[in-house]
Parts: sequence; structure tokens; C-alpha cells
Amino acid sequence: MSDFGELKDYIKGAAIKRLSVVECDPGKSNQHEINGVQPLKKFLGDDNRFSAVFIRLDDDEENISQSNGTVTWYDSRKGNPNRSAEYRLYYSANPAIEQAAAGDALAVILKKDGDIVLVTAPADSQSERELNELFGADIKERFNAVDFSDSHDEISLTRRYILEELGIEIKADFGRNYLEIIEKEFGGLVFPKSVLFSRLARNMCARIDDYPDSDTALISWWDTEEAMFRQLEGELINQKLSAGFTDAEDFLSFSQTIRQRRSSRAGRALENHLAFLFDEKKIRYSWGEKTEQNKKPDFIFPSIQDYRNPDFPTSRLTMLGVKTTCKDRWRQVLSEAKRITDKHLFTLQPGITQNQTDEMVASGLQLVVPQSVHSTYSEKQRQWLWNIEQFISQVIINQSHNFNPK
Repeated sequence: MSDFGELKDYIKGAAIKRLSVVECDPGKSNQHEINGVQPLKKFLGDDNRFSAVFIRLDDDEENISQSNGTVTWYDSRKGNPNRSAEYRLYYSANPAIEQAAAGDALAVILKKDGDIVLVTAPADSQSERELNELFGADIKERFNAVDFSDSHDEISLTRRYILEELGIEIKADFGRNYLEIIEKEFGGLVFPKSVLFSRLARNMCARIDDYPDSDTALISWWDTEEAMFRQLEGELINQKLSAGFTDAEDFLSFSQTIRQRRSSRAGRALENHLAFLFDEKKIRYSWGEKTEQNKKPDFIFPSIQDYRNPDFPTSRLTMLGVKTTCKDRWRQVLSEAKRITDKHLFTLQPGITQNQTDEMVASGLQLVVPQSVHSTYSEKQRQWLWNIEQFISQVIINQSHNFNPK
């Protein structure tokens, strides 16, 4: 089993549809009620009141919002023996609905712990595609319900990303226990330098030659390090909670440390594994060196010295930016190496919209995505996307010709 378990370990059931005018227009709304909810009875059961998280997703991270509240699931005809049951879903005021428009996607999700996540996403957005990818259900005017109680769908890289977008905390204790290995390697349950942590993750995996391709190897290393990190972080959090906090400032400081570590570790870990791949493939590169105006691209090929040499052919220079997720932040890499017109960006981000990738093409940016994530993109996009193996092959070709300066 995957270190991260299966979908049924996180979600009991879900239903997805498109919002109608009467469900999101304040002038026409049905008083905080969702229509056509009969399919939800599959997993919501009889009358009940649920704690809920309301989430408005958006491709622009600044427009994402979240609030807590309740939803009430009830039979509006209860007590009337002459009429069949008519269930309704009543929700408290929330940004997920208030910011939505007719045609937007709506998902009602029952988590394993019994709480509800009610989420909306703009029509034809990347966020909508993520919901579609997670639930595998077409988004129509009526609810399409999915029961996960018998599902054995493992939590892949893509599903982890989407579940976290929905505020669902991912666990990593369904497979191997890494804590003893970490403690033995580093002399205690501590976070070492990221390059050492990444190396240990690779040592837990098969040899690089045992993988069919570079894409499979990288995802295996990434998944293993992610599981190791989550187990270690969870243990350290539990220890701190048991010890207690001296005051509010101590609590806030600890929370901030967790957030900063998560953010910085993810990007650095990905770079660590890519650098190891390049080393194994005997590829020359410079890592984190400065270019014009103190810009610092992640990788320059074949070297920063060649980049700074005006006689070195521009056509043989390559730049690779690295972002675990990019959303609209991909534009940052465009100014990081002015000598290189056509740039490359590696990301784990699933299902970026057609509009965004069209803009990348127009900007001279080639997106590089692990092969296992390609399925979250449209057929047209997949014809343009590169995987890691393709990128490595192109860099090797660029470096196969000797440069003889005059």
C-alpha cells in the first residue's frame, strides 16, 4: 500500500455539480439551500447537522478563501406521512457560495471524520479540473455522487496535491515506518540538512538503474521523502504538544516554524533529486548561481561560466526553473536568465489550464512535468508538454558538441 493510503482513508463520499442561478444569485437564491440533493443521501444518510469548511478555489491564489460553519441535512417533509421524503442541504453564509457564479463547479465532500467540505471553483478553471481529476465524475447540472467506501484508489502525487487544496491533511503512516531509520541515520529525530534528508530518501528506494525512466525514479524519491518528512514532522509536533507551550508567543513561533519548513523544504527537496539525476546522467550544470540583476535561476546548463562567456553559443545554453506548484507564479522565471530566450520550467502541478499553457508558449516557456502527471492535462496540452526524460535527452544533445573558443 502507498505510504499515503487510499482515497477511502480520507473521504467517505462526494457529489459534484454545476451551480444554478437560484443557488448563487442573492436576488434569486433559495435561502442558503442547494437544489437536487437526493444523490447525497448515499453518504449523508438521514437528518443530520455537520461541521463544515467552505472553500472557494481559484487559479489566482489571492482569491482563494475559506471559512468554517455548518450544513444541515434534513427532510423538509418529515412528519407528513402522505408525502415522500424531500431532502435539502442548508448551509450557513460562506464565501464559497457568495463568490460563485452560475455554472461554477460545486462539490460536497463527506470526510472520513464526518465533517463536510463544501467547495466551489470557477467554470473552466484549473481548480475545476482538479475536482474532476480527484472524483472522476463529469460535472453536470445535476449532482453526480461518488461513494468511496469500497475504493482502492491510492493517494498519488496528484491526489495529494488536490486533497491539500481542499484542506484535507494528508497522513503518511499507511506504509513503512521511517522514524527508526531517521533516528539511526541522524542520531535522533531531527531535521538534518535537506540534501542529507533527500539522500536518505533515495537510499530507501530502488537503485536508479532499476527504474524504467527518470520520471518514475524522481517521483519515487519525492514520494518517499514526502512520507519521511510527514512522519518526522508529525512526531515532533506530538512531542511539542505533550510538552506544552510556555505562552501564546511560543505557540505562534512554533506554528510559523512549521509553515516555513514545509515551504522551503519542498522546493529544495525537488532540486536535490533533480541535481542527483543530472549527476547520474553526467550532465554539467550550475545550481543556484546568479545571472543579471542578481536573479538566481535554479539550474543553468552547461555552467554559469559558459553563460557569462559572450562567445559561448546561446543556442547551447539551457535554463530550468523548478517550482513544486506554479499557478500564476510561473512568470517569475522569465526574467531569470536574459541570454536564454526559450526557457524551461519543471513543476509537479497537475492540470494547468489551456489559457495558462498558451501564455507559456507565447512567452517562450516550455513546461516540464513528470510523466505520471501528464494525464491531468488535455490531449492538446500533452502534445506540447515535456517529461523529465525528454528534458534530460535535450540537454545531453546540447552538451554533446565541444566548444572551442577562439
